[in-house]
Amino acid sequence: MLYYSTDDCPQGNHANLKNTVLPFVLSDCTAKLEIDMQKALRAVHNVLSLYYEDFRGLSPQTKGFKQKSATEGFTSRKAIGRILMTRGRHLLLLLVLACLVALSVAGKDYYEVLGVSRDASSAEIKRAFRKLSLKHHPDKNPGDENAAQKFAEVASAYDVLSDEEKKTKYDRYGEEGLNNAGGGGGHDPFDIFSQFFGGGGRNRREREPSRGPDVVMPLRVSLADLYNGKSLQFSIRRETICHHCHGKGAAHEEDVHVCNECGGQGVKTTTRRVGPGFIQQFQTTCEKCHGKGKIYTSTCPICGGRKVEMADLSFDVDLDKGTPDGFEVELENYADEISGQPAGHVRLQVLTAPHPIFTREGDQLWMDMDISLRESLVGFNKTFTHLDGRRVEVVRDEITPPRFVTVLKDEGMPKQHSPSERGQLHIKYHVKFPESLSDEQKVGFRELFSMK
Repeated sequence: MLYYSTDDCPQGNHANLKNTVLPFVLSDCTAKLEIDMQKALRAVHNVLSLYYEDFRGLSPQTKGFKQKSATEGFTSRKAIGRILMTRGRHLLLLLVLACLVALSVAGKDYYEVLGVSRDASSAEIKRAFRKLSLKHHPDKNPGDENAAQKFAEVASAYDVLSDEEKKTKYDRYGEEGLNNAGGGGGHDPFDIFSQFFGGGGRNRREREPSRGPDVVMPLRVSLADLYNGKSLQFSIRRETICHHCHGKGAAHEEDVHVCNECGGQGVKTTTRRVGPGFIQQFQTTCEKCHGKGKIYTSTCPICGGRKVEMADLSFDVDLDKGTPDGFEVELENYADEISGQPAGHVRLQVLTAPHPIFTREGDQLWMDMDISLRESLVGFNKTFTHLDGRRVEVVRDEITPPRFVTVLKDEGMPKQHSPSERGQLHIKYHVKFPESLSDEQKVGFRELFSMK
């Protein structure tokens, strides 16, 4: 509760106002958010102190609105009126300040940041994050501080709303509830982006320890799936650290010993004199441990000493509408695991599978359409099925020469980061001439073309 006078304050001590927590019930929240208002309350304390000093300077009779004479009563009323007029503006300013600070401290509405409703499904939240994080990624907006700030806000919102436990706390207590529980903030937005897309952090490799080799794998996708967007399940077979020996290679941990020949270095350093005052130093692989630095007195029965075993891994790959051919989806640390260092990344390279009707060139689509000689001369009305299942009508009432191209606006591929925008569809016509004409048809054509 916000105390407006020293008498209302617990124990009559207005200094306690500094530690008061001001409750606000926000119209768009279902729970009461307790907002730390220490800075605002310092201003409250200052203004209330002015009131306190003014009233303390009056006589007890004046403060109690008692009067011994008409003149004294008039003086008391004047004093009180002067105080109220001069301090009224401070009080109004104080209330406005408290409201503004409260709203600023309350934090962002994570649902509003992602542009989703409070009853949005996890799939809707995921789609919103994918779209906004790609749009505001600093690598796409170099030097744009607003985009960088928006990127961080979007990542923070997704970090909370994609986690059921955090989302429940946020829905009940707001951002302050997350902070008190130690679950809000403190996350690198690039880490969140990387976990979602696989990669995407800026200059992350400079901070990473040496890892295993990356693997590039083709991901063949139908043109219809790239047109409509798709979540595909992808499986890979990779080497993982042996679950039995945990990458030691021995049946038991006590069966692994440091090589006493090389001291665990895997190499031996040899020095020899090559002349007066000259010494040559060179290294050779330790013959006893074969460069491993360790001696194994037993072999793991599961991996046979290889330290790794084969395992199948399945995961979902989300492709946006209009994902371009050759686009790479990077999956961090999904390559073969190697004992003692992080696994490399798997880079899935999108390859468009051939389509029987459409051909893709960037965000442009091409298709061929056969028409008869008669249709090329007098026009036609045809329909075809688009990649999203719609029936599209093509009408021409003019002469259509062979290889003529019609362009249909907004019927091409969606643009990856702006799916509402589309390229164009180019239709190339091929005139099918008859293999032969009857005598009657020949006469008819002669008469037709002899007319003026």
